Amino acid sequence: MGHSISEVAMKFGFSRTTISRVYREHRESGKTSNLRHCCDRKKIMQERDQRRLTRIIKRNRRATLPQIAADFNAGPSTSVSVRTIQRNNIDMGFRSRRPTRVPLMTARY
Repeated sequence: MGHSISEVAMKFGFSRTTISRVYREHRESGKTSNLRHCCDRKKIMQERDQRRLTRIIKRNRRATLPQIAADFNAGPSTSVSVRTIQRNNIDMGFRSRRPTRVPLMTARY
């Protein structure tokens, strides 16, 4: 694109070595993306399991993590640990909420 390796390195915050290596790979093989994202560990809970977990959580919002895990593991899918349930709850946006007291406004007469 008409920029030097040093300019690209400064603009994107990568080292000159990284920029030159990626540029050389692109020139030699035409590769434009990194396929390292395919190497992750497979997820234990699939999308279907997460939908089931959501139903269990919404059914009883005051249930503790061990209760939720017991309900989930009683079903047909694979058994998972309490920590896995907790991690998936956080990923799905369910967080621990504490009830907060609203201070009473004293009426002035």
